[in-house]
Amino acid sequence: MPEAPDLALDGDDRRRIADALRYLGRDLHHRSFGVTSERRKLLWQEMDRCLALAERINGEVDADVASQPAELPALVQGKGAVLITGASSGIGAALARRLAPTLAGGEAPLVLTARRLERLEALAAELAHRHGIRVETIAADLAQAGGAKVLLQVLLQRQLAVHTLINNAGFGLRGTYEAVAWPQAAAMLQLMVGSCAELCHALLPAMQRAGSGRIVNVASLAGLVPGLPGSTLYGACKAFLIHFSQSLALENRDRGVRVIALCPGYVRSEFHAVLGVEERMRQRLPGLLWMNAEELADRTVAALEGSRTVVVPGAVNRLIAGLADSLPEPATNALSSAFSRRYRQE
Repeated sequence: MPEAPDLALDGDDRRRIADALRYLGRDLHHRSFGVTSERRKLLWQEMDRCLALAERINGEVDADVASQPAELPALVQGKGAVLITGASSGIGAALARRLAPTLAGGEAPLVLTARRLERLEALAAELAHRHGIRVETIAADLAQAGGAKVLLQVLLQRQLAVHTLINNAGFGLRGTYEAVAWPQAAAMLQLMVGSCAELCHALLPAMQRAGSGRIVNVASLAGLVPGLPGSTLYGACKAFLIHFSQSLALENRDRGVRVIALCPGYVRSEFHAVLGVEERMRQRLPGLLWMNAEELADRTVAALEGSRTVVVPGAVNRLIAGLADSLPEPATNALSSAFSRRYRQE
């Protein structure tokens, strides 16, 4: 009788299973908006099961790692790595391509992290070949509790000191607050608030000791305007990042650490495609409201050399932010509701 195959799963195998379940759960959520209400409830039940099981598996894998603090290597002034989260596509990938040439000829590596390792590795190979730089990839799901700790442990294992941290990873959710499944809402809060804050907390001390460092928290114009119906948590998370960055910038202005909150408007990327509203928004929103990810990356690098903490790229976006700040609340609420009905909600 043939010997039974060894089906024991190591941590990486279990993490891949958890990632697959999480992806399936999110896919079910997106698909649910094109079916009947009865079918939607069934899809949401399956989605909740997938997400709950993924969280359970991931929690078991990360339990030991998350229990031990990472003591990161010392940072030599101006010579640390550039770490970009959510680097597999969109703004993150554009920032990676824009910053890669600045590392050519030096020893500092570019570190790319996201959930999708295949995309990261393809981008890493492209940039390493084109610019002759060292590019590290780390698969990590920062939307899960313990995800940031896993990333920090890998940085420690590889002895990677970070000089520039770009907190870019994020996603949107579609629907009113009560209609969003709580596991997805919790994942958004973890990714765009918890993990961002944890990475800053862990990496900032080395920057302070070196008297050199940069932190870019990718917020949004949504954090500067009144909340939009159907986007309850997104704008709130981005508003947190703006105020968080302002405080960090003030605390570190005399310690050599530059902190900015980047607040772009509409950027051509996969973001709206994932939400299922890309085609409608591209058809209805005027072209002057859109910005290419590559242009945003150029403006971000330029902003790092400037002095502003809250950076709103683009004259139209700055006009919108100014109007939102100056108009009375009833007027801004009416405009937000009208905009959401026309461009975001079905």
